[in-house]
Amino acid sequence: LAPYLRPGRNVLAVLARFYGEPTPWWMPAPCTYGLGAGCFTFEAVFPDGLLVSDQQWRAKPGEAWLTVPPAPGLSSTRPEAVDARLLPAAWHDLDFDDEHWKPAIELQVNHVGFSGDHRPPTAPYGPMTPRPIPQLRGRSRPAVVTAAAVALKSDNQSDPVDQVSADLTAAPKIARLKGQSLPFTVELADDYDAGVLILDFGEQTAGRVEIEIEAAEGTQLDAKAAEALDNEGQLQALQQHSGFRYVARGKADRFETFDPIGLRYLGISLRGRGSVTIKTAQVNERLFPRKGGPFFECSDPELNKIWHAGRRTVDLCSQDAYVDCPSREQRAWTGDAVVHTLVDLVSNLDWSLVSANLHLAASPRADGLLPIAAASDFAYANQTYSPDWSLHWIHALWNYARHSGGTETVRSLLPVAERIVQWFLPFQSDGLLTDVTGWLIIDWSAVTTKGASGALNALWGRALRDFKQLSEMVGDSGRALWAGELWVQLRKDFQRFWDPERRLYVDSIVDGDQQPPVSQHTNAAAIVARLTKGVDDRELIETVTDPDRLVQASWLVPGEPATLQGAGDMYRGISFLVEGPPDPWWDTDKHIVAAQPFFRYVVHDAVAVADRADLIPQLCRDWQRLLARSETTFSEVWFGGSHCHGWSATPTRDLLSYTVGISPATPGFGRARVAPALGDLEWVRGAVPTPHGMIRVEASADTLKIESPVEVDVIFGGLDTRVGPGTNTLSAL
Repeated sequence: LAPYLRPGRNVLAVLARFYGEPTPWWMPAPCTYGLGAGCFTFEAVFPDGLLVSDQQWRAKPGEAWLTVPPAPGLSSTRPEAVDARLLPAAWHDLDFDDEHWKPAIELQVNHVGFSGDHRPPTAPYGPMTPRPIPQLRGRSRPAVVTAAAVALKSDNQSDPVDQVSADLTAAPKIARLKGQSLPFTVELADDYDAGVLILDFGEQTAGRVEIEIEAAEGTQLDAKAAEALDNEGQLQALQQHSGFRYVARGKADRFETFDPIGLRYLGISLRGRGSVTIKTAQVNERLFPRKGGPFFECSDPELNKIWHAGRRTVDLCSQDAYVDCPSREQRAWTGDAVVHTLVDLVSNLDWSLVSANLHLAASPRADGLLPIAAASDFAYANQTYSPDWSLHWIHALWNYARHSGGTETVRSLLPVAERIVQWFLPFQSDGLLTDVTGWLIIDWSAVTTKGASGALNALWGRALRDFKQLSEMVGDSGRALWAGELWVQLRKDFQRFWDPERRLYVDSIVDGDQQPPVSQHTNAAAIVARLTKGVDDRELIETVTDPDRLVQASWLVPGEPATLQGAGDMYRGISFLVEGPPDPWWDTDKHIVAAQPFFRYVVHDAVAVADRADLIPQLCRDWQRLLARSETTFSEVWFGGSHCHGWSATPTRDLLSYTVGISPATPGFGRARVAPALGDLEWVRGAVPTPHGMIRVEASADTLKIESPVEVDVIFGGLDTRVGPGTNTLSAL
């Protein structure tokens, strides 16, 4: 509060919302006799005492907020609707007269085992702990008007998003404008016509949408968010259902949404009489702050764009947790966050969100598996679970420990990781995980998982290695030995996936028989799990990265090549999730199913393990096809989906970790490793954070410069040596 306080009198005003039912980013606490049905608690500590929420506060129910039915589909949100005629304009100002507001009611917190004290901490919430991450912030992004029209008469809709869709459809012609700045005035002929506008914020953004209008009392403004426009200039929803309604009070009409919205475009429908002026419209970004310092540059301008786009993508998905996308859902999917974690560990000085998200997701079900999306409606319903998503969480924990050396975090979360590993044991048959239940996502590619899944067994093998090393980090030799023995046996049994004729690991074994399909997923995961006994990893990588062998296949678009240009509706094959996938339509003897952007982080890890990090720059150029769709953020998959999906941002990690080549040699960067792999690049530069300070590297084909606060193991140009802290310049042999 300190930065906002002024000498003299101050007022503290709060807008609190109780959702009532689970949302993509919130789930209710269990009810006790006194709490659980909505409450507001405030506590600020001062040197001479506490400022707390009690009966000295005055309160008013939020009658201005109207009920809108929940949206269908993945969004599952309720668009906000506010009638400003029921909301005092200056309620948060110092001189506002709140004498007619009633004193706040101090709730009684009785529960079984009640101690007699109604102050926090109390059930069901527990202690009020400090916020683990900084306050969210960001730039304010103003909009311009790109299209305007007058719609014909159409039915009123209870949902503001549906209202905009109906009015845009009813408009006989939309006039396209070349980015006309606000203010913008629309003349409304009568109560049944609607003025429609499309605003453009310039790029994908996320935050609270703020709009200021000048209009007659009762004028209704409906808004619909979208990430893109179609070829006709209409809003392209892409499974997103978010927006708001604002009914004007006729004066001081400025409104900011309560919840953040991810979007680039905002469709607006205006209903009323007379002139309406949109004075301002902007998105006030609410993102996890990124501190300067880490960077990447190279001789290829396109790779520089790709690196920055990945970082921007993760930034927009970094809110109070790592969310899959800022637009469609905003759910904290447990497995997606492994890529967000990898990106932030190399490109952000502040790792508090990495730690906070790991702890947030560590809320296991009764059987030990993690929820598919933490602290969400999905977690609350507990109907769908994804075994492989919990394995990616273990890998995120391993990476955090590797970079930070955070043994306290490892000790607190190691039991969670152990229960995940143990969850799979009953599914072992002849040494392999077989017929594992739940949704094996892998990624959106058409990876066969029936019977014994090669990709899942390999991910479990990687988790066993990760768990072993985490146990060793905290001196738990017993757990390390147990995990190591499981891995040794799995490595032996995993060879049943090996097809000696094609020299590839197949995707599945059913009733003891190898099935024909093969993928990058199974083979890359086998390499990173070190399960490739007796197999040449370099040869395997050369095969699974051969563009002539790869097929872009996805169950979501069955029967078609899943390309960015040709897929159409990304989800028309979604029924396979409950009906089972169709038969492969590609040549399974010849083709290798290519990974979508998410699983490419495993593929690139495998490339590095196979000592072919020189391939990374060329592999990262695949992301150019995503920049063709959105210039500053990465899409969900190669062929569509949301325009900003954090799980697609792996090049931002890889270009620093593998191309510039900076990584921890020991946990917590007690010693660093620098092994540049330029591939076809002339030069690279970059900087990566460590607990001891930044490591900066500049490399060309024959010269390497390192600035480091710790010792560095160097592999470069025929050199395999160690240098001390400080600045070192080396020449290739």
